Amino acid sequence: MIHIAVLLKPYLDLILNGQKTIECRLTRQARPPFEKIEPGERLYLKQSAGPYRATAVADHVLCEGGLTPKRIRQIVRDYNEWICGPPEWFRERAQYCRFITLIWLRDVQPVDTGPRIRPLQGAAWMMLEDDPAWRCDRSHEQSFTISITAGNLKHGTLYTTGLMDRFPEACQGGRTRAEAGRMLTLLLHDGPRVETDIVAPRKLFRTRCWKSWFAKHDAREGDHVIFTPIGERAYQVGLIRGR
Repeated sequence: MIHIAVLLKPYLDLILNGQKTIECRLTRQARPPFEKIEPGERLYLKQSAGPYRATAVADHVLCEGGLTPKRIRQIVRDYNEWICGPPEWFRERAQYCRFITLIWLRDVQPVDTGPRIRPLQGAAWMMLEDDPAWRCDRSHEQSFTISITAGNLKHGTLYTTGLMDRFPEACQGGRTRAEAGRMLTLLLHDGPRVETDIVAPRKLFRTRCWKSWFAKHDAREGDHVIFTPIGERAYQVGLIRGR
């Protein structure tokens, strides 16, 4: 599952500078993300009435219902060093909120693109199926795959042969870094955010991230790397097992 969390700018700034490492949702009813998010799932953090600012992975999740004002005070005492919430906000909501979700964040990365979604109309949380179909609503930008070869696994490369037209021409550079094109953003599943261009004469990504990512996911010859456009020069990247 993919999660889109809407936050005010001050809290996003705290997340991006590493001070806020726990996202807290305190609600009157058992609404998402309460018992709807699991460790390892990806979040996109969107500024209220603004752009996407960051992406992160849920490292640990704590959900608790049937809260009392006393219990909320205990949670604030134990965790607010990392939640960074105003005490007056907790005091007010403690009078009527009965459900809390705490999400420990890891692998926080700044982004300026994210899933294309309908207007949230005031919603502070949205859930999307972890499926390529949600990620782009333009039919000419559907997901596509690149097969992994034995050479890719050995040398940590990934070729774009036959798929150069799927990537912006401006992001296709020359052989040397001095001749690099504009950067593509690759958001690797359970991995880093990578900035790279494509070495056009060799038809491969300039980044050397693939070897460690292949090893982490036990990729094998015949598996496929799936690319899903989520912006003009940004792609969500995942792995599909071959038969």
